[in-house]
Amino acid sequence: MAIDGVTRENLVQRCLEPLRPSKPWQPDILLVRADAGPIVVKDYQPRGFLYRFFVGLVSTWNEARMYRKLAGLQGIPRYYGKLDRYALAIEYIEGRNASKFKTGELSHDFFHRLKQIVDSVHERNVVLCDLRNKKNIMISKSGEPYLIDLATAFERGRRWSFFRNGLYGIFYQDDYLGLAKLKRQLAPEILTTEEADRLDRGLFMQNKAVAVRNFCVRWLKRLVSPS
Repeated sequence: MAIDGVTRENLVQRCLEPLRPSKPWQPDILLVRADAGPIVVKDYQPRGFLYRFFVGLVSTWNEARMYRKLAGLQGIPRYYGKLDRYALAIEYIEGRNASKFKTGELSHDFFHRLKQIVDSVHERNVVLCDLRNKKNIMISKSGEPYLIDLATAFERGRRWSFFRNGLYGIFYQDDYLGLAKLKRQLAPEILTTEEADRLDRGLFMQNKAVAVRNFCVRWLKRLVSPS
């Protein structure tokens, strides 16, 4: 599929620069020259077969679905479509991610606007699941917040989907803890006592969930780079 002149066949020629270093357990994130201007392409195709098939295929499908679900929301980059089953294209937000900012550099109003974006995502019955990662929060040159990387996001299940909805409830709270964590790191003066207490207590089963996640990451790295 062609997206504004960009195809799988000409992707390398149109790539302006990689937006992060290439690693065997992560997709390539590329700034690409489209006909109407730069776009971002997230591409699993260069990875090894196991990662590409078992992770890339599912992640690309899910992330494309989440971008369509959240289309039109302020703070969510525009989704342009999939190049193929391993790559998708989104709007390029020129700016820096939150990990590049120091304490006091973001205004108090920024955090209010960021919470509004998270609220609007939740109103569409979607949770983000990875908002504690500051690299998933982009700040445009004009200071506007954007949420990127929806690969792990998911929506609430049907009424009888008890397990899925239980997870939804946990990650619903975790999204707000991600905001509280960002406040603690970059604007501690506006962190409320309630937010601080919830951060210190954590969520039910949070430690076990983190341990499982870390195990999976280590396993995945060994799988794709056995050396």
